[in-house]
Amino acid sequence: MITAEQSKYRILFSKIATILLLVAVIPIWPYFFYQFLKLAVFGAAVYLAYLYHKEKNTKWMVLMIVVAIVFNPINALYFGHFLWSIVDLVVALLFFKSPKGHQV
Repeated sequence: MITAEQSKYRILFSKIATILLLVAVIPIWPYFFYQFLKLAVFGAAVYLAYLYHKEKNTKWMVLMIVVAIVFNPINALYFGHFLWSIVDLVVALLFFKSPKGHQV
């Protein structure tokens, strides 16, 4: 079981990741933004995977682990901008639709 504070952070990190991923679709950002995006989405996905593990929600835990692997900032995957835009939109939808637990 997770605490109310962890639930609040899950909601906050999901919203931040969703907004960053939607903004990243616009191809006007410098390279630094995309590096920050990978780090932020990776961190949010790892934290959410941990919380889903604590809740024994295996489906969402595995989805967040896959997101963390795709957005891994250390061993980066290289796609073209078009493919990254599709990935960003799909992952933004995942973060938006992810179970938030009990609303506090």
